[in-house]
Amino acid sequence: MLTQKALTKNLIATLCTTTNTLFVHNNKNVQHASKVYTQNANKVVRNLTQQQLNAFAQLPKTFMQSAKQFPSVANKTMQQLLNK
Repeated sequence: MLTQKALTKNLIATLCTTTNTLFVHNNKNVQHASKVYTQNANKVVRNLTQQQLNAFAQLPKTFMQSAKQFPSVANKTMQQLLNK
């Protein structure tokens, strides 16, 4: 099952629960979860830990990207994940 959450105003994180993989991609290139592939992802993280899954669950929904003030990624685990 694919689940999308917003990382920043321009980045979306898509979690595939069947393979336990996280895809980070630009929201202008890929807007539907069904069109996410490893080829069009900016970053692919495989074998997520439980701490990373909990951090993903706390991210805002994708419809918040169109809000005037997007909440910054305050979650340290996701920030470390993106900076690797």
